[in-house]
Amino acid sequence: MIYLFGFDPSLNGMGYCVLEASRKSPRLVEVGTVKGRNKTWGDEDTHQVRLALIASKTRELVAKYRPAHSKVYIERGFSNKYVNATQLAFKARGAMESELVGFELVEIPATSVKKIIASYGHASKASVADSVADLLKVDKSVFNTEDESDAAAVAVIGFLKMKEEEQ
Repeated sequence: MIYLFGFDPSLNGMGYCVLEASRKSPRLVEVGTVKGRNKTWGDEDTHQVRLALIASKTRELVAKYRPAHSKVYIERGFSNKYVNATQLAFKARGAMESELVGFELVEIPATSVKKIIASYGHASKASVADSVADLLKVDKSVFNTEDESDAAAVAVIGFLKMKEEEQ
């Protein structure tokens, strides 16, 4: 089987998606969000803890699925007026990337994700979730967070690019 990864890196909730991509249509295998603190934790939920969790989950996915496809698809971070938020997103991406040595990282801008998946470059998160659920033939409730539906959208675009390259 060919597995393909899609990521939406963020320190507050990194979305990830694994698709089985050896068929004509992609099949959702796993989707989730890597978060920091939960109810059982004390005050130790530092940036370093979150970064370690992101790196650990990425390492786990690579070990679990051993993807034969050499490319990993990532929603491209963007810079905005909130410099601290942007820096945190890039820290999360760095933690994820450190576990993807040997893979080609393909960045997809958020507006491209929205345009390809929901047919409008400024589509709402809800529209993206609806559209990607339809494309994957799953119920939208499978996505617990917007980070998960965004990662799934990125993975679907990766699937489309992979199929295009095969032709």
